[in-house]
Amino acid sequence: MDFHQLRVFIEVARQKSFSRAAENIFLSQPTISAHIKTLENEVGTPLLDRSQRELQLTEAGKILFQYAQELLEIKEEALSAIQNEYKIVKGHLEIAASSVPGAYLLPGLLKSFRREYPGVTFSVLLRDTKQVLQSIKDYTYDLGFTGEPGTQEGLGQVKLTEDNLILIAPRETKLPVTGETGLQFPTVELKACLNFPFILREPGSATRKVFEKALKKHFKNNIALNVIGYLESQEALKEAVKAGLGLTVISRKAVEEELRTGVLDGYELQDLPLKRNFYLIFRKKRILPPLSQAFLRFTVKYFNPGEIQIIKQ
Repeated sequence: MDFHQLRVFIEVARQKSFSRAAENIFLSQPTISAHIKTLENEVGTPLLDRSQRELQLTEAGKILFQYAQELLEIKEEALSAIQNEYKIVKGHLEIAASSVPGAYLLPGLLKSFRREYPGVTFSVLLRDTKQVLQSIKDYTYDLGFTGEPGTQEGLGQVKLTEDNLILIAPRETKLPVTGETGLQFPTVELKACLNFPFILREPGSATRKVFEKALKKHFKNNIALNVIGYLESQEALKEAVKAGLGLTVISRKAVEEELRTGVLDGYELQDLPLKRNFYLIFRKKRILPPLSQAFLRFTVKYFNPGEIQIIKQ
């Protein structure tokens, strides 16, 4: 029995699925199954009930699950104590991020971090905001980046930077412009766009949540978009709009290149303010290992510490 096998077992128990666990920790499903089988042979009894639609822990599995979590926590505490004593910052950094911060905030941040700590490698799990928050809450990851605050119990957050959502359309689309913002984009009224088809992100997306919350607040649910489809990534959404499938609301950071080159047109919605923040999410009361601690501190400094606040729940 080793720590790696225990981590695999914990992930399978949390996901209740070999395939989902394999996807989350970047292993093949046969490898996951082999690790679980090795553990079951070592303890001498099945750890998982495979007869149900979703995997369930046996009584032995429940016992091992509790101890496995404690053992991994003790391991992290031991490494943290040693590395803090000798001021060591190296190793492999694992981060969870939703699509926009993962694609448009993290590359520059990680480049700067590795310049200061060249012995660090990293992997980034890209999921929607709901999944990122859950991965921090259940201890799968230490740190996550989202476009929505972590309101779940036990989570803490650092506000990093502001983001604007804009309406984008294919270049040939003629939207009824009402005026200029005085900045970069013409303005349109959302009510004047209701005859156009819309494409939205999936329900767990922070971008979609911000948009739907604004719709509910400003129109009291008295507005109906012509939604023709849903897509699970920013890139797919952009390509769909380029292809002429419809309009969408998206992070300005995600389409800066397309707007600059004229592939897409951007608009501000005159009657619907769409602003949000990006957050660094962590679990309160958890002792972070030195590498995660160093990355958290570096991230705060990177995004202008004078404007960052840690929000306590």
